[in-house]
Amino acid sequence: MKISSKRQVSIPKKIMEALDLKPGDEVEFQVEGDKARIIPIKTIKVPRDQAWFWTPEWQEKEKTADLELVSGQYKDFDRLEDLLKDLHSED
Repeated sequence: MKISSKRQVSIPKKIMEALDLKPGDEVEFQVEGDKARIIPIKTIKVPRDQAWFWTPEWQEKEKTADLELVSGQYKDFDRLEDLLKDLHSED
């Protein structure tokens, strides 16, 4: 395999298939001594201002909320006043 004048190489089909890579996927290289490893990057790209949603802490809260919804562990209010009264109560 040759490096082009633009410092590019083509990844052989066997390697693409073995790593389940598709055109447009991203990879990173890790250098260890005189060797380099190609590592597929399997992440979701989101706008920076929405990255908070994908933090492990927030995702854990989302799972908890989903479980509470499914099991009926939530309160439903018809009026804002009732919601505010419940929020300020000492249960």
